[in-house]
Amino acid sequence: MQTPSGILMAYLRLRRILELAVLDRPGLQWLLGDRGGRSERRAPAEHWETLHRTGTYDALMDEGRRDHLRLLAAMIAERRPGARVLEIGCGQGAFYAALRSHGPAAYRGVDIAPAAIARAQETFAADIERGLAHFEAGDGAELGLEGGFDAIVFADSIEYLGPIDEVLARFGPLLAPDGVFGVTQWLAPHPLRLWGALKPKLHLRDEALVSAPWGGAWQVWTGRPRPGPS
Repeated sequence: MQTPSGILMAYLRLRRILELAVLDRPGLQWLLGDRGGRSERRAPAEHWETLHRTGTYDALMDEGRRDHLRLLAAMIAERRPGARVLEIGCGQGAFYAALRSHGPAAYRGVDIAPAAIARAQETFAADIERGLAHFEAGDGAELGLEGGFDAIVFADSIEYLGPIDEVLARFGPLLAPDGVFGVTQWLAPHPLRLWGALKPKLHLRDEALVSAPWGGAWQVWTGRPRPGPS
């Protein structure tokens, strides 16, 4: 007779197999029990401000919790050395902490939570003073950003930005001619449902999985939106 811990491990192994199947064949997402009930509305700014003020995301700045971000930074740096990078939903700067050693030409991080930006500005004050990085509070969709970015990054954030077609339409035009989106997503029913909508709209460049020490995994990918119908 299996122990409770043995049953849990068997469940986690089965779930990982199902998640990998859904990554390759998004139409199988029903296997994870996802019926599409979660809304695609954007999360309100007050929600994120509260999470950052109460320290919910402080752990993301720990070195041991950034393997997926380091991989994404390396993917971008390999394809576009000295990249101009825009990050939407940058939080306290966890992705920038992984990217900075690759020497990006420019980095601009935007987050809707002022508390997160204040922490990032404090942590990376020296880089900001040297003109290497810029962090600002605001809605990336409403800042009137100029284009020409080699990479636009959504690190654990793309599923909170609203309907994916609107995200692609809003940020796709800001990419340089060979620029890419860089995304990390936790493997769970809603992000996998989002992946099902995204995958047919992308030219994928890189894709990988990064296991978390506590179980589960992140999907990490770079890709460019396919041209829409003229």
